[in-house]
Amino acid sequence: MLELVRRSLVEEAKRSPGLLSDLAGLEHYIAESYDARSFVELLQNADDAGATRFVVERVGDFVLVANDGRPFTPSDFESLCRSATSQKQRGQSIGFRGIGFKSVVGLARTIHLISGKLEATFSRERTAQEVPAATRVPLVRIPHPLLTADRQHIADALDRLAQDGMRTVFVFSDLLAGGVEKEFEAFDSTSLLFIRHVRQVELRTTTQAIVTVRREQLDANTLHIRLTDCDSVASWMVVQDDAVAVAYRMDGDNIAKLDDQQAVVHAFLPTNESTGINAKIHGDFSTDPSRTRVVLDERTSNNMRLVAKLVMPRVVKAIRETGKTSQQFLAAVAPTVDPRMAAFQRKCFKTEWFDVLRRIGTPELTSLRLRPAWLNAADFERLATVAGVIIPARHCESIEGLTSFLRFLGAKEASFDELSPALDTVTPTLTGAADVVAHLVTGYSTKQISTSRIQRSWNLWPIGDSPASCDEAVKSQKSLNRDFVDMVSEKAAMPGGLNRLIRELADQDAANLLSPDPAHSSAAQSKKATDRSDRQNGILGKAADALSLKKWRGAEQQVLEVLKAHGWNVEDVSRQNVGYDIEGTNPNGDTICVEVKSVDHPGQPFTLTSNEEAVARQKGMTYLLAVVRQANTQLEIAFIPDPANRLELTRQCRQWVWECSSYPFEPERYPLQ
Repeated sequence: MLELVRRSLVEEAKRSPGLLSDLAGLEHYIAESYDARSFVELLQNADDAGATRFVVERVGDFVLVANDGRPFTPSDFESLCRSATSQKQRGQSIGFRGIGFKSVVGLARTIHLISGKLEATFSRERTAQEVPAATRVPLVRIPHPLLTADRQHIADALDRLAQDGMRTVFVFSDLLAGGVEKEFEAFDSTSLLFIRHVRQVELRTTTQAIVTVRREQLDANTLHIRLTDCDSVASWMVVQDDAVAVAYRMDGDNIAKLDDQQAVVHAFLPTNESTGINAKIHGDFSTDPSRTRVVLDERTSNNMRLVAKLVMPRVVKAIRETGKTSQQFLAAVAPTVDPRMAAFQRKCFKTEWFDVLRRIGTPELTSLRLRPAWLNAADFERLATVAGVIIPARHCESIEGLTSFLRFLGAKEASFDELSPALDTVTPTLTGAADVVAHLVTGYSTKQISTSRIQRSWNLWPIGDSPASCDEAVKSQKSLNRDFVDMVSEKAAMPGGLNRLIRELADQDAANLLSPDPAHSSAAQSKKATDRSDRQNGILGKAADALSLKKWRGAEQQVLEVLKAHGWNVEDVSRQNVGYDIEGTNPNGDTICVEVKSVDHPGQPFTLTSNEEAVARQKGMTYLLAVVRQANTQLEIAFIPDPANRLELTRQCRQWVWECSSYPFEPERYPLQ
């Protein structure tokens, strides 16, 4: 095999020494383009050979790269020596250009190859002796017989690898300074996510690192992949179809936020191209010779469409479901940037991918209606259900970036006219009534809503704790619920607007009776201080399970993790405008609502909105205030039950909020990583 390939290459070089010199320049360019990617290129070659194990080992002055795949065939060996003459078929293997191996010239001056019965050496010095007419020569072009002296230096290592089942070994000698160290440091274990055969990678240097991949088929289109190394276990979910896939990393039950170096496009191996979402996207995308950049050609566009067809039906299905898996998928594919801004950015994979998603679209998404900013989530859900409006599941609002993504894909905000028919039969909550009336006040004051669109029979006018129609409220000869009036004033931010709307619906006397001057509110009465015994003892319940709190998480997420560790069954509802951030049950099964406030130091004032204060007063002991302070290495959380009745709140006119500057802060402490 060696002599057959070598003879033809030597003859070609002697006939065209200038061409050989040109190939040396090309090789140098390829090596620079593939900087710190030689190991993954060799991993790709091993996977194409059907290897299940891949070993990189430093032994003295040598680096050995081995695999247990099939040995080189004559055509494999000739493709290795030549440039761009690979026998591999695109789509059937990872490599297909025949130039990836040239990247290794940045590691060493001499390379030996032992594969089955083949033993060869690549050496510029020996090639220059063969072709003296060439001004410069490439390293990987003309193979030479492996010298006995060279083999003796590596014989022990070769024997050991052979006994370990390795069938192909590359030996790098005369190492170049810094190149090998950079390769060890840059090796990315996620290179194993989309390859087909390799199950274990062993990096043996001063310390040994073993990366294993375990693939579990959950259903026809979903894989669970565990990447394990010496320091950590990374769990990935992979949704795949038609040779394309989306992979997102799990952090317990949540989606892990990926940085730009992690959320990249894979063309089997990782590129440097950002996906724009919290996931990796894989497909047979065209790339530049170094595989670091995606080329936006027709093949790439076709594969983008395949990924879009994989993603979009699952998005449509997931936005109507309440299961954890659906939430995880939506959190993974929601853009990390506003996709509407993509049109103003430099053309790249991310911008083109968003455009493909928008152009594909679906009727289900264009008919979808999102919660308007003026209405809380619970009442929106009730009104939309009765009105027959198609809406996403409530948990969708808590997924960062999803709402703007759905708008980008064609979903629209529900209008008042779409929801108002439900008011004929649905009585909103106190907060919901305030939301609707505040919207009507604003619309009427700005001449966007006429009173002809407002039914006096709607139960929007609470007297005491009882909902009432406009006529019933006037007939009662009582003022409207004080909390209701405060919330409408805060939300509408139009002094006298409520009074003017009631006057138009009824008359001035009714307006003066139902909506008196808010300055006379009795809600600013003094509160009792909290006893220490009412604070921490007995609030959290059972002892915490092991915690792994990350510094980058927000205060709400930190508290959520702490409560879960103590056995609470809770979820984040911070984006739903319900007057608190977390809801669920404690270990005793009691319903609990938690509002989270972050402070930089104990005693720093925080504020409650009128909505939060009213909900806290209604819920009493089932409402907890979690005051959070994050230091460099610790998270401190002070839990305060029934804050509306146990703290001194001072009403401040910033639009009405309730400020607290005196509260107990004897927190529980949790280590941060």
